[in-house]
Amino acid sequence: MKKTSTLLALCVITMGSSSFSPPPRSQIRTVIIDPGHGGFDPGTHGLISKEKNVALSISLRLGKALQEAFPDLKIVYTRTTDIMPGNKPTLPEGIRYRAELANKAHGDLFLCIHCNSDGHDPGKYAVRRLIRYKTVGRGRRKHQVPVYATNWVKNTTTGTATYIWKADRNLPKGDAINQRQGLGENASADNAAFDMTSPEAKMRAQLYEKKYFANSALLGTLVQNEFVRSGRRSEGVVQRQVGIGVLQATGMPSVLIETGYLSNKEEELYLNSKKGQNEIVKDIVNAFRQYKAKLDGVKQNTGKKR
Repeated sequence: MKKTSTLLALCVITMGSSSFSPPPRSQIRTVIIDPGHGGFDPGTHGLISKEKNVALSISLRLGKALQEAFPDLKIVYTRTTDIMPGNKPTLPEGIRYRAELANKAHGDLFLCIHCNSDGHDPGKYAVRRLIRYKTVGRGRRKHQVPVYATNWVKNTTTGTATYIWKADRNLPKGDAINQRQGLGENASADNAAFDMTSPEAKMRAQLYEKKYFANSALLGTLVQNEFVRSGRRSEGVVQRQVGIGVLQATGMPSVLIETGYLSNKEEELYLNSKKGQNEIVKDIVNAFRQYKAKLDGVKQNTGKKR
């Protein structure tokens, strides 16, 4: 009887341990948040604010919200104050430093936060229009000159966009992927000894690049979908013809989120308001939650109410 009881107890312990096996490890453990510009580089500006300050404020709120929603997530900022990251006060150094920080931190996702401009002066801008010609001078010096009228046009451009790096085999994304694989506290001795210029390394980088491009496009789409649900105008997911250096130098899925236009008076007020920034952060966090669930293979209720 004693022997039977012991065997039964062992079965119960075995069954219990198998039913309480730990969940699979998440594919997203470290998120890099990069507030655009900073220090001597103000970015674009509106009537009352500069991009570097708005981007920093949104980024800090975003990091806090992600940490509260996902306590196990590691958040790494490229800057938390009004500085240009890096050791030298130059834009190329700032980009290099941000990307190197992300790669060394072994980031699984790079979120770059910016504000936009349509290229015109904020608020209102002057438009000159040819209305007629008039004759000036006398004799041989007599000639016609154009007469212009100046109209002030309200800047009405609004909206959000998500940029991803431009897919091209000649771009340095593959090199950044190999750099990330060989850096960070989780890098193994095998990775450190791996020849990053070998055909094997290049092939591996190409495979990861395709995967990361698809993941970046997925996240970008989810972010824009959330913005649209909140009533914002979306310009979609964009591959810019001129590559974005910080996205191409980071060896991980990476997106640049244009949160709105500072050149539009009303949208600038929204971007500077607590309400506006909280809504933007909420939308990005909702998109991240869907993205993370997709990568981790977790089913979500798509019929949730907002």
